[in-house]
Amino acid sequence: MHMLAFPDRVVLRAIQGETSARSELLSRHGALVWGICRRLSPDPEDDYQTIWEKVFRALSGFDPHGPAQLSTWIATIAHRHLVDQHRRRKVRGEVVEVRDLPADQEGPERGIDAVRDRKRLERALSVLPEDQRRVVVLHHLDGVPLDSIAATESVAVGTVKSRLHRGRARLLEQLRGR
Repeated sequence: MHMLAFPDRVVLRAIQGETSARSELLSRHGALVWGICRRLSPDPEDDYQTIWEKVFRALSGFDPHGPAQLSTWIATIAHRHLVDQHRRRKVRGEVVEVRDLPADQEGPERGIDAVRDRKRLERALSVLPEDQRRVVVLHHLDGVPLDSIAATESVAVGTVKSRLHRGRARLLEQLRGR
């Protein structure tokens, strides 16, 4: 009989509704989902809760032996949910802040500089078109692979690369003060 690996056992227990296994998944992957929500949602608390409800409902469909890691699978659900929410709102130009970038804690001067840099980045990201901002945030800040973003956005990988390239170029212009 095949023994399940540790993460597989946690997933199986969570599928069965075991509270401690679900709590373990939340503690392992909650920061990832929260970061995505904080960066891309105007209402991160509600979206965070909704995403986890969706994850737990869909968990039985996750294949631990498939090509995706659990964290990538969860991030994809989060991203798809937020894209759907955005499409429903049909609001363009909405400012979404990058609030939880890590600040350097090596002294007060560096901490102040890190806060200033974070605020500059937030301002620069806020002027990007929504499709470019999503790709930049998901790929560079959350580490979501380009093919996963393409699948979620229902576009070709080349389109994602193009948005990423244009988004980075605009971001650089903004950060340089042009």
